[in-house]
Amino acid sequence: MKILKIIIRVIVLVLIVVAVVGWILPREVEVYRETTIDAPANQVFDYLNDLSKLDQWSPWYQIDPEGTTYTAEGPTTGIGSKVSWESEHPDVGSGSQEIIEAVRPEFIKIQMYFAGFDEPNYATYLITESSGVSSVKWGFQGDFGINPFYRCMGLFMDSMLGPTYEEGLARLKNVLESQPSPPIKSDLESMENDSTQTSSDTTQVM
Repeated sequence: MKILKIIIRVIVLVLIVVAVVGWILPREVEVYRETTIDAPANQVFDYLNDLSKLDQWSPWYQIDPEGTTYTAEGPTTGIGSKVSWESEHPDVGSGSQEIIEAVRPEFIKIQMYFAGFDEPNYATYLITESSGVSSVKWGFQGDFGINPFYRCMGLFMDSMLGPTYEEGLARLKNVLESQPSPPIKSDLESMENDSTQTSSDTTQVM
C-alpha cells in the first residue's frame, strides 16, 4: 500500500507540474522549413495552389494511401478549394484544409482543422524568385488553445513536424524540377489575360 501511495503521489505531482508549465507556455507555435527550386515563382505557385496535386508530393499522402478517404470541395484551385480526409491511421487521422488566401505568385495560406482540436491551424507558402530560381518557405502556425497538455506538446512540434516538412519540400522540388518550364508570356499577353479575367469576373458579378 505504501508503494502504491508513493506512485499515486508521483503521478499527481507530474500532472501538476505539466499543468503549471503548460499554462506558462505560449498557446501558439510556428514551424518553418525552406528550400530552393529551379523553377519560376509562377510555376511553383500554380502547382501549390492546386490541392488536387497534393498526392504527388505531400508526405501525409504516402502514409495510408489505401485506407484514407479524400473528399474535394469547391474550385480546383485558389481560394475556396478544400480537401477533407478520413483515416484510422493514427499518423493521418481526420481533418480538412482549405485555401483562404492566394496572392500570385508569392503567397498561399491554408486553414486546417484536425479531429480533436477546436482551434484551426494554418499552413503558409512564401515564394520568392531570383534569376528564375524560387525559394519556397513552408510554414505551420498552430494554436493549442488553453489546454496545458497540448501546449507542452507544442515544445516538440519543430522536431516532430520539421523532418516531415523537409521530406515534403524535397518531394516538391523533385516534382517541379522534373517538369518542363511553362512558356514565358510577353507583357502584351499578360495584359490581355488580365483584361479577360477582369471581364469574366465582372460578368459573374452582374
